[in-house]
Amino acid sequence: MIDVVALRALVAVRDHGSIVAAATALDLTPSAVSQQVKKLERQSRTPMLERVGRGVVLTERGRLLAERGTTLLADLEQVEHIAVGGAATSPRGTFRIAAFSTASRGVVAPLLARLRSTAPELDVTVVESDPRETVTLVERGGADLAIVHDWNTLPLDVPPTLDRHQLLVDVADVLVPWDHRLALEESVTPLDLLADRWITTPAGTICHEWLVQMFAMHGERPDIRFFDGSYATHISMVEHGVAVALVPRLGREPLPSRVRVVEVVDPTPQRRVSSLWRTASRDNPARQHVQRELESLHPS
Repeated sequence: MIDVVALRALVAVRDHGSIVAAATALDLTPSAVSQQVKKLERQSRTPMLERVGRGVVLTERGRLLAERGTTLLADLEQVEHIAVGGAATSPRGTFRIAAFSTASRGVVAPLLARLRSTAPELDVTVVESDPRETVTLVERGGADLAIVHDWNTLPLDVPPTLDRHQLLVDVADVLVPWDHRLALEESVTPLDLLADRWITTPAGTICHEWLVQMFAMHGERPDIRFFDGSYATHISMVEHGVAVALVPRLGREPLPSRVRVVEVVDPTPQRRVSSLWRTASRDNPARQHVQRELESLHPS
């Protein structure tokens, strides 16, 4: 019979790309994860991993086992939830949340403060992840709940194995230096900003793609010179007068006196912020409790 712990270790290696990263995610040592994978190899008499450069990838047999194992682990999770349902007076155990950075500040931080009083026995961990990566992470069991976003014209692809609930709608503004030619305007359009140098998140992220698309709607491209995943860096670049930036309001840090906020129209940058969880965990008491607290903090 397949060992569930060993199967979970193999799935973690697939999801996180290395034995070390899988060990961190499972709160195990790398040696323990290796031993679990070797247990599967002994049972099947087939290698589960193969080295590629400095990392490892799953063999075809390992990939197939992990794929089928993901479904099995989800079913097992649902059985466990049914078995313990109603047994505990309050949620307990480990609960993993994945969120993008501004949601960690604007949504997750208040949530954690609430959970300290409403679910003191729930051990919550949080990891930062871009929304597209987060969808995969939740789908494969690497997180119990996620906070994701997608822009009004860039919908996030959410598979049918996940449930979704919209929490709020966030708006982004352009930040400009205090002496910028548009600093005193109430609103601007992308065409007003064609002459400016931009800082944005790395290429491939949703926020970067939205900025490019915002200009593309007018048949233009922004002059992007700087790439950084931290909005704190974006604000600093604006403060020093070397760039302008499109920064969401959610989780926005207090702005320096030399930075001005100007609304953007035609189009207005709006993003939908939602929570995601596996449909198989719908009856999980801990997941239900965390979702209720989220909805109480952000009533629709």
